[in-house]
Amino acid sequence: MSVIENIRKFIREECPLLQEFGELFPVGMEKLEEDIGSYTVQLVPSEPIVKRYVNGVTIRRVSFCFASREAYENLENIDTSEFYEKFSEWMENCTRSGRLPELGKGKRAKSIKATTHGYLMDVSETKARYQIQCEFQFYQSKGE
Repeated sequence: MSVIENIRKFIREECPLLQEFGELFPVGMEKLEEDIGSYTVQLVPSEPIVKRYVNGVTIRRVSFCFASREAYENLENIDTSEFYEKFSEWMENCTRSGRLPELGKGKRAKSIKATTHGYLMDVSETKARYQIQCEFQFYQSKGE
């Protein structure tokens, strides 16, 4: 499984903000559906290697945005802003506690964080796309 797929799976299964009445909200990959309450993880261009050690180990990054389709109304907009604030705090808490995505052989998660606030990206009369840009860092062994 790819690193970005592990990130998507981690967010979908571990983020308490995406659970309602015991049900998990679906989180897509690279495509945000038009339905209100849709979520997706999308890759964002970035330099993949943060640091290279002489022993061949690297610290790598995957930049991504987490996006949602929401109703576009005054009260909903406030709730959405609060959701993204809490989502950012959740990622910080995951890094602090070491509760991070599993990556498989030769890779070990280091951190996950928001690099922007949640913001309005696109809007129509009744729906809006909100997103937050994020960064996941991990250690990768030489040759993996």
